[in-house]
Amino acid sequence: MYASDIDLGLTNTFQRTFLSNIRSDRVGESSVGVYAENTLYWTDWLRTTLGWRGDYYDAKVDSIFDANNSGHTKAAIGSPKFRMVLGPFNKTELFFGAGTGFHSNDARGATITESPTDPTTKLGASPLLVRTRGAEAGVRTRIVPGLDSSVSLFILDQASELLFSGDAGDTSASRPSERYGVEWTNRYRPVSWVDIDADLAVTHARFIGFDKEQAETYAQLAADPQSSQSLIGNAPGNFIPNAPAVVASAGITLGEPTGWFGTLRWRYLGPSPLTEDGAFRAPPTSIFNGRLGYRFENGWRIQVDALNVFNTKTNQINYAYGSLLGGSRLTPDALFKQCFPVQFAGPDVCQTGVMDYILHPVEPLAVRVSLIGVF
Repeated sequence: MYASDIDLGLTNTFQRTFLSNIRSDRVGESSVGVYAENTLYWTDWLRTTLGWRGDYYDAKVDSIFDANNSGHTKAAIGSPKFRMVLGPFNKTELFFGAGTGFHSNDARGATITESPTDPTTKLGASPLLVRTRGAEAGVRTRIVPGLDSSVSLFILDQASELLFSGDAGDTSASRPSERYGVEWTNRYRPVSWVDIDADLAVTHARFIGFDKEQAETYAQLAADPQSSQSLIGNAPGNFIPNAPAVVASAGITLGEPTGWFGTLRWRYLGPSPLTEDGAFRAPPTSIFNGRLGYRFENGWRIQVDALNVFNTKTNQINYAYGSLLGGSRLTPDALFKQCFPVQFAGPDVCQTGVMDYILHPVEPLAVRVSLIGVF
């Protein structure tokens, strides 16, 4: 069970100077879940588990600048699970699992009725909870002393993907999607004071079906002689924006339960598409974080964290779309003069604009000192 009360805002800024508000919302959300399972040991090398999870979500949105986007929504969902394990055979076992689950959407998207930047543009609300179905099969082993390693093949289908428009502050539920791939996880503890972990996931992620609405928009753009630059990035396709094909992480921690300790962690996100046609792509992100500290016998510890240790210059967030500023095209857009202040180009061209990168850089090297006590 959990509950949260969050104030969210989106503003126009120039060089970190406030210009105007786009939207401001107060979101209260709570949920409760129950889970039950039953495990049967058929033999000393075969066991199965049947489980069921039930979840209930309740959300309330108070949209400060647009009461039409306020609302109260709730949803409940049940998710059956199945797991089978064969082994262990020589400290190695095979496993298979399947079942259903869900992901929760942004509560603001579940109550929205109109665009925060243009109230005349009506929007459809997204479901609060979205059904997912998945399965995995793999092998887990401890045959190497101190090493716990597993590799699995997985598939995950989602009833819809949620897409977020950063400049407009609105969300929309898009087409169903499918992901499949392989995941490799490792944890190695050769001695009591050394802990090493490494994970790798390679995923093929695509939308399912054909985006008819996007195809119609693309055809209208192609028919307009002013829209040649608008065609790039707007063709129909099945790439899922911001779904990297490779995700990896690794870390090493040195130290006993008391005394000095240190950690160095690496996180990697591979290149990812930013548009459905794959014309725009985000570069890879590779970040190192470190920690050095001392644990006292009374449960207290002091530590120094170094975030982005090597001061890497890359992007934390990447999007690709035609940005809006005060309801008009950004001045650098090639079609700006065709759409503002007098519109010469077609309405689809001016609404879509020229696709470009929207990004947030990774925060530079930062150091944080903490004093932590456990009671």
